[in-house]
Amino acid sequence: MTESFEKYLLEKMLRKRIIGSKHIRYENILSGIPPHEIKSLKEAVESLLRKGFLVWYSKSKKAIQLNKERLKEIKEYLISE
Repeated sequence: MTESFEKYLLEKMLRKRIIGSKHIRYENILSGIPPHEIKSLKEAVESLLRKGFLVWYSKSKKAIQLNKERLKEIKEYLISE
């Protein structure tokens, strides 16, 4: 289940180009998600941070962005089943 949230989050961030100087606050990622799925989404974010696909924004520890050095790996992860 967490993997589907990971892919959802990565696709959304790629589509909005949250890379480099763009970032999104951690709280805003959780907005718009049904309350019963927030825990799963938090686990997905933590997992993506551990995998290195997401990184904390350099100017704020409350915002994240895609790791621009691993964009190719992120795209491969999204097309893998």
